[in-house]
Amino acid sequence: MPKIVDHNLYRIELLSKSLPIFVSKGVASVSMRELSKELGVSTGTLYHYFPTKEALFSSMVKHLVSSDAEAIHKLSEENANVNDIINFVSGKEGHFLNLMLLAVDVKRQLSDSEDLAQLVEESFTSYENALNRFFPKETEGKGGKAFLAFFVGVLFLKLKGEPETSWIHLLEGLKYLGDLFSGDINEI
Repeated sequence: MPKIVDHNLYRIELLSKSLPIFVSKGVASVSMRELSKELGVSTGTLYHYFPTKEALFSSMVKHLVSSDAEAIHKLSEENANVNDIINFVSGKEGHFLNLMLLAVDVKRQLSDSEDLAQLVEESFTSYENALNRFFPKETEGKGGKAFLAFFVGVLFLKLKGEPETSWIHLLEGLKYLGDLFSGDINEI
């Protein structure tokens, strides 16, 4: 009896397994042949699902960002608070660090690719929009962007070799800075 394959599920599995390969080898450096070898599939199979490496990379990023944004949206629907979003992002720290490294890789190595630069921009916008749901409307969309900037900064600290950096400790520091600047914010 022939094996029944759910092509959509198999495609998503290939996308998910591609992330560590792109992170370790770099987007520009890895070839479809290397990807197929690392994924344990034939090159023909990979080309069946993705006509180019760029299509695979783009599909992977869109899938991962969409899944994350959906999870963040679900949290906001459950009336979660900022602590819940902190727990979500800190629980997936390695995942987000990998995505950030890929964004930096694209900006540094593939800056001439308008499509990939747009992909990075759209990804940040998706996260920003999803995060905006956690902040009062009075922030006029600045809450999501500020949290995203904080989040990316924490990831860089951890990448720098400070894995023990506490999210809560840094948030307390931000509150202190906010208090310092609260009266002078319009003068900056």
